[in-house]
Amino acid sequence: LKEHKRLFSLLRPIHMSGDETDGAEKTHPPKFRIVEARWQSLALKLFLRTLDALYRECWAKPVGERATSGNPPRIRLEHKDARVEDSLAPVGLWRNCYDEEWLKSLRPHVRASLNIIQEDYKFTLPAPRVSAAQR
Repeated sequence: LKEHKRLFSLLRPIHMSGDETDGAEKTHPPKFRIVEARWQSLALKLFLRTLDALYRECWAKPVGERATSGNPPRIRLEHKDARVEDSLAPVGLWRNCYDEEWLKSLRPHVRASLNIIQEDYKFTLPAPRVSAAQR
């Protein structure tokens, strides 16, 4: 994931999608509905959610090390009627990180202030780890 270091350095918690509890029923581990960040493109959302799933998988079944103690990572669920928030967008990302419709809705000077890199980001991920038992 080292090739994504620059992207990660530009993202802060304030830029990310949020969570809200998934109804009144308490579950363990708790489940949370994802609150969409309007500025994020579908490609960026899929990339980040894939990373989230990989992290949960590695947490649950670590390869070559002991399992991590403590509470499990949050289970974040997409919902067809998800709330969408106009959260703060980071400056200096690649053009395919931003939602096109959101960009079109901005005033020209606001769009220019984002300092968008006029190239597409490569949302590549390493191949899944395969344990000896799976070979």
